[in-house]
Amino acid sequence: MKCVPKEIDKYLTPLALAVWIQDDGGKVSSGLKIATNSYTLQEVEYLCRILNDKYQFNTRPQSAGVPNQYVIYFPKSSMETLSKLIKPYMVPSMYYKLNGY
Repeated sequence: MKCVPKEIDKYLTPLALAVWIQDDGGKVSSGLKIATNSYTLQEVEYLCRILNDKYQFNTRPQSAGVPNQYVIYFPKSSMETLSKLIKPYMVPSMYYKLNGY
């Protein structure tokens, strides 16, 4: 069973975020989502709080369309900040996940 470590904030560096998005991220409408389906709503809310506090994003949990499954959603308002932070660590073939930013 997966669980989010309490000290995850120490490890969510720009490089780690870039790797995570290249693996589990996907563009949606004018934003981006990270598949966190196996985590509880409370864990996804915790991850969003860390990302928002650490990097000034506006992430929020969003339903994955399946009962009790959630994704982290980055709205358009966070995409420029996210792109500037992680694009230097991404391989060019994955830039499309940044939705043009």
